[in-house]
Amino acid sequence: MKLYHGTNIRFESPKIIQPNRALDFGAGFYTTTDIEQAEAWAKVVVRRASSGVPLLNIYEFDENFQDKLKVKRFETPNKDWLDFVCGHRLDNYTGDNYDLIIGPVANDNTMPVIQTYIDSIKTNEAEKDFFAEFALRQLRADKLKDQFVFKTEVALLQLKYLEVIEL
Repeated sequence: MKLYHGTNIRFESPKIIQPNRALDFGAGFYTTTDIEQAEAWAKVVVRRASSGVPLLNIYEFDENFQDKLKVKRFETPNKDWLDFVCGHRLDNYTGDNYDLIIGPVANDNTMPVIQTYIDSIKTNEAEKDFFAEFALRQLRADKLKDQFVFKTEVALLQLKYLEVIEL
């Protein structure tokens, strides 16, 4: 399967990236199966950094990873996914560690919903399930794209660099 990483840096040898802000699944090497999402992200990175050119790094991913990696997969945005993302976004995730996390993206369009959920549970923890269901109803309408986040060096070994394309 092909995976894409949009940025302003050529990554022939992918590496775990320590973010300068809270991300859905914490530190890691973020990729997607959606080429349009990766291209859009590359343009965002260039705009935010005010430097470089948008690049699309392309990899082949060994799909026979199941026996080699500890994987967390979220098929759809659900309460577990929402709590997992919020734990990482708040930098207080204390659960299990994984080599690879696969799941929907909480992008800039969905962050207002997630931030409202976070604010709501901070003020009224007893209503967490109600707030979660409300947030998930709103998020499901967005048709969220996917992300494959490589969290360890062992996981990164499953990626084979193919090429980089300047956009």
